[in-house]
Amino acid sequence: MRCVAICPTESYKLTALSNFFRNQGYLVKQFRKVLHLSHPKKSGDIFIFSYGCLVTWGLKKFEENKLLKQLEPFSINLLPQIEMATAIFRYDNYTEMAFHERFNVDVIVLESDSMQLKLALSYGLAQSIQLESYESAIQKTIESNAHFPEQLAKQGKIDLPQREISKRMGQIFLARSYINLNSEYLAEPEFFWEHPALVDYYNMSEKFLDIPRRVSALNQKLDVLNELFQMLNGQLQHRHSNMLEMTIIILILIEIFISLITMWH
Repeated sequence: MRCVAICPTESYKLTALSNFFRNQGYLVKQFRKVLHLSHPKKSGDIFIFSYGCLVTWGLKKFEENKLLKQLEPFSINLLPQIEMATAIFRYDNYTEMAFHERFNVDVIVLESDSMQLKLALSYGLAQSIQLESYESAIQKTIESNAHFPEQLAKQGKIDLPQREISKRMGQIFLARSYINLNSEYLAEPEFFWEHPALVDYYNMSEKFLDIPRRVSALNQKLDVLNELFQMLNGQLQHRHSNMLEMTIIILILIEIFISLITMWH
């Protein structure tokens, strides 16, 4: 069966979603920053996280597509590219997450059909797919700006105004702040304060999906971008200083010229 983690937007309006799906006949239960949806006449579990991600268990592909359409009106800032990660899950007498090399897919083994067990793993899956969205965006930013150092080395100048550089530096700062100030990435989600028996399953998913190392790597990429724009900003400031110096020199020459004309007369 399919387990899919999806990141299509920056955030969801959970209260409005809760009311909508109750009217559609779903059973809705709200936890901290997440809704659980199930339908009495359909199989599968759906977890919708406030920070723009969802994890589905046991849905077919057409059901996932229909669900995404239903969620759009309750989304805040849809992303230009939807990130999606698909795994296969099955039931046994233990719980495990592993990578199947032959079929090139993640495999999740569940010891029971417990909704809370799936939720504990879903926290890690949702965090991972949101990080993947950030990783893709940061990589595109790096690639789109990689030519500036070479241009500066060859031509001694860059074709980018200071205002644009300042805007890009601000975007980097916002991305870094969101990643590092989001407690979901720095500590266990608050859900596990009330359900400590499930924390080992969350830790399992966090370790398997390599979330701490990826957060660290993402911060390093942001550092590289920030250093790049700091360098470009310094070059522009130097150019601005040179222009001011030339302006002052020209004004002094004009003053001398006027003084000489005055003395001549």
